[in-house]
Amino acid sequence: MRLTYREGAAARAFIYGGLFWMFLGMLFGLFAAVLMVWPDLIVGLPVLEYFTFGRVRPVHTNLVLFGWLTGAYFATLFYMTPRVVGGKLWSEGLGVFTALLHNLALGLTTVSLLAGGNVGREYAETPWYIKWIITATFLLVAVNLFMTVKNRTEKGELYVSAWYFLGALVTTPIIYVIGNQFLLPQNPIWGVNDAILNWFYGHNILGYWFTPVGVGAVYYLLPKLTGNPIYSHKLSMIGFWSIFWVYGPTGAHHLVNGPVPYWVQTIAIAFSVMLIIPVWTVVTNFYGTMKGKWHLVRDSVPLKFLTTAIVFYFITCFQGPMQSLRSVSAITHFTNWVVGHAHVALLGTFSFIMYAAIYYMLPRLTGRAIYSKALQEWHFHLSLWGFLLMFIDLTIAGLVQGAFWAQNQSANFIEGVAMMRPYYILRAISGAVIILGQVLFGWNVYKTATAGKPFEAGQDAGEAAPARAVEPAGA
Repeated sequence: MRLTYREGAAARAFIYGGLFWMFLGMLFGLFAAVLMVWPDLIVGLPVLEYFTFGRVRPVHTNLVLFGWLTGAYFATLFYMTPRVVGGKLWSEGLGVFTALLHNLALGLTTVSLLAGGNVGREYAETPWYIKWIITATFLLVAVNLFMTVKNRTEKGELYVSAWYFLGALVTTPIIYVIGNQFLLPQNPIWGVNDAILNWFYGHNILGYWFTPVGVGAVYYLLPKLTGNPIYSHKLSMIGFWSIFWVYGPTGAHHLVNGPVPYWVQTIAIAFSVMLIIPVWTVVTNFYGTMKGKWHLVRDSVPLKFLTTAIVFYFITCFQGPMQSLRSVSAITHFTNWVVGHAHVALLGTFSFIMYAAIYYMLPRLTGRAIYSKALQEWHFHLSLWGFLLMFIDLTIAGLVQGAFWAQNQSANFIEGVAMMRPYYILRAISGAVIILGQVLFGWNVYKTATAGKPFEAGQDAGEAAPARAVEPAGA
């Protein structure tokens, strides 16, 4: 018996799975934040060893990065790619199977990390056998989408979103395999070289996976939500090629002032500063495309998320090159500043883009209009203000922390830890506000899928006019 799946089944599966991992991952993040304020919270409990900070924190990062964001990215790829190339997804069945495989990997990740199966590398903590499953999910998604492009009906020039999507699918599995010690149980590389390789992976998974798919989604959504063609296709292609050429050597800026070769640090710093080129193309294209349509932001929550995300994208891409400089890194490295910077990219930028994408895709995948505009607005404002509180809090905490260390040369380190307590309390509060916003988001998605009114394309505020040559085709 051959199973058949309704169009959009794979994208829906990844959206629903991604939301589950988002809730779980953010709850672990809130729990980790509470432990920073109240470290004795779980003392005496029989499950103490499974919920220490050192186990909870990597569960949070892995579930948010590879559960929520990657799951939402896969949904975005399965929805947008067929529409920008003209056609249908090559295999909905393969897409659904990939979603099941992805959820299996995340379930094993959660259990293994809580049980202490941590290999000790940032964003690469999972045991080697789980990494094989994660690699398989990326490869299966790549096969599905490249076959979709091969069978496309529109044989002309590819829209820029397709370039970003396909570029990410080519580079990410390579970076993942190399950066995770070639998926071997016994690591062939160790010492300083291990650290360099880890940050080749840790930074480039951001640059070659989270950034290209996020930017590609923006290039798809903006013309659809504003009715304007993309401001400059040529500029978008300059951004595409520059990010893929420039990003690779930047990972070692995480090791500036550390025990790695000086020339490796210098190359990383130089290429980090050059990242302003692709950032400039995205920001310029965004504001050029929005020309004459800013009034739509008032009524369109997806546009609110996109507009805010581009502001945060500029901030994080300004921070990154600047904090790679040796003089700046000497103050900010190892402080809460870096934690705040990471949240600007992964929450303020790419998660906000995915919120906009899901609000756009869900009605077209389910045939039902978004259940509640009021819940959308609450989701936006709770996410925005919760995030801003966290970002500002961690940024100030990091500067205070770095200045204290520089002044005291770590002679009284524990005093520096104690002075962080008020900032950690604010971080926990901001995390609770963010999670409240996601609860409303999840409820709105659930009610949309089960009780939303029939959806007709063009009924939401800011819906696009018919596609033009420099707009993505399809719904």
